[in-house]
Amino acid sequence: MARQVPSALAVIGTVYLFLKAAEKERAERVSNSKEIGEVQRAHDLQMANVQRGIQLEVNNLWANTVKNIMTTQDTSNQTIVDAIKDMHAQMIDQYEKMGITKDLYDVAKKMLNKGDAK
Repeated sequence: MARQVPSALAVIGTVYLFLKAAEKERAERVSNSKEIGEVQRAHDLQMANVQRGIQLEVNNLWANTVKNIMTTQDTSNQTIVDAIKDMHAQMIDQYEKMGITKDLYDVAKKMLNKGDAK
């Protein structure tokens, strides 16, 4: 047995070195994993901020588009209202003129009917 002690020590030393290397590798993996996790979280936050900025820009564009449409609608509606007011005023003027003519026509008709009655 005494002869095998150096061989056993060599095997134990080899196993010990292997276990130390595995422990060191595991510690490096954990360290790298933490670092990668932090980098990934930072990247995710950056991408979320970029996506939020894009969404805000799209919402702003939609709001401006709707605002422009509403402004155009208001302008068109106001033009229509003004045209209807002008048309109404013209119709009132024409009616007043026709009313006078109609009164004269009615008087002339009555006079003709009286002349036929004689």
